Amino acid sequence: MKKILLGITLLSAIGVFSSCSDFLNEEPELKQSNELTFSKFESLSNAGAALYGMFQSSDWYDGQFILQGELRSGNAKNPTSVAGSGRYRQDVPWNYTESQTSSLWTYAYYTIARANNVINNLEGKVTGDVTQKDVDNLKAEALFIRALCHFDLVITYAQPYTSQPNSLGVPVVLITENGSPARNTVTEVYDQVVADLTEAESLMSDDFTRSDASDKKAVASKAAIQALLSRVYLYMGQWQKAADYATKVINNKKYSLATGEDYINMYQAAIGDSYGEIILEVYGSKKNEYWDDSGWSHLPYITAVDGYGDICATTDLVDLYEEGDIRAELFFKNENDNFTSKYKGKAGAVPYETNVPIIRLSEMYLNRAEAIINGASISGVTAESDLRAIAEARNATAPSPSKTTVLQERRKELAFEGHFIYDLARNGIGVTRTDYDATEANRNIPFPDKRWAMPIPKREMDANPNMVQNEGF
Repeated sequence: MKKILLGITLLSAIGVFSSCSDFLNEEPELKQSNELTFSKFESLSNAGAALYGMFQSSDWYDGQFILQGELRSGNAKNPTSVAGSGRYRQDVPWNYTESQTSSLWTYAYYTIARANNVINNLEGKVTGDVTQKDVDNLKAEALFIRALCHFDLVITYAQPYTSQPNSLGVPVVLITENGSPARNTVTEVYDQVVADLTEAESLMSDDFTRSDASDKKAVASKAAIQALLSRVYLYMGQWQKAADYATKVINNKKYSLATGEDYINMYQAAIGDSYGEIILEVYGSKKNEYWDDSGWSHLPYITAVDGYGDICATTDLVDLYEEGDIRAELFFKNENDNFTSKYKGKAGAVPYETNVPIIRLSEMYLNRAEAIINGASISGVTAESDLRAIAEARNATAPSPSKTTVLQERRKELAFEGHFIYDLARNGIGVTRTDYDATEANRNIPFPDKRWAMPIPKREMDANPNMVQNEGF
């Protein structure tokens, strides 16, 4: 097990847990001592609720993590019809340095540190009022979050598992103490992610949900654990396991594909429970401690014409949608640019609060279709039937199943949700762009290439003598 400093002080993450205000009906305490936090199950449960807070950071799901992926992949570009703020200009040409890279590192490792302190302090917490199942569910919740953090980190700062499994990944951190760890291999990181998720699946009750959560789809569940396992196995090229876990979620009667206007409305819904397609999302709230006080750095304002409008969709993405496809309604013209309204928000004025989908049911159909095309087998199911299910829900034409068409369907269905760049990476496919006006030398990004692993932040490199920078940075 590794101990870590990671370029930042973790003292606040070790025992002081901040609130996710408005995320819960009953808010956790803002600050308390380590001894109090670790000694009481109620305090640890409140700390577990606080684990979700950083997901809304403008450097993670409600901003940079999503947008960098879209800009790098060719799904997005910087518009010409709106002046913008000057941000997100290095992402299209992949002009990264250790001082100009993804900011995910800090937020993900803070969240891991907090999750560790829940996981590692649950022993002896069964009392007259607290059952073993209560303890197991809380541990499963924290394991799930730790796994999601490590997964997001390894796909950002390392080469894909399917091409370089023995290359440098990211540090696997299981104990929160100051230290200077070396990087684990990509395989070791994935192994830990799978171990955490499978343990979480075995521990969590089928019907578990946080009773104090305002949005039941913004917290861990058995289905969310299984859905993330499907995604992780897909990224590993373990096709049968990816299909098996996708099937568990698809067969769960709690979830269904949104159709017609429900598909549009689910992106602006107050909570994910309003529609059946969301499995896990970030609950957007101005009261969250990681709201940036103005909202100007978050997804709605960065992608809005009446906001900063720093990012719009490329023409080649929008042109993929046929006439009548409900997904095309999430894009609109502003002069010669195509903007997305996927994050127009659930409030009536700028800056908007928005919920951000992390996992949707449609991804499970796409995971299973791809896995079947690559040799997996599920009784009574074909890749064609899975692609048809999505097409019918979106009023589109289902393609003939192939590795190429399923990748294109993923691009259409999961656009502006941060997936396509990683789909290209795990398939060993370079970026080819037509709607592009940045540095011509960087129009197309080949694969393999050192740039598919983003540089480790300079702050971490300066603080940790055992940290090794990615090649070329």
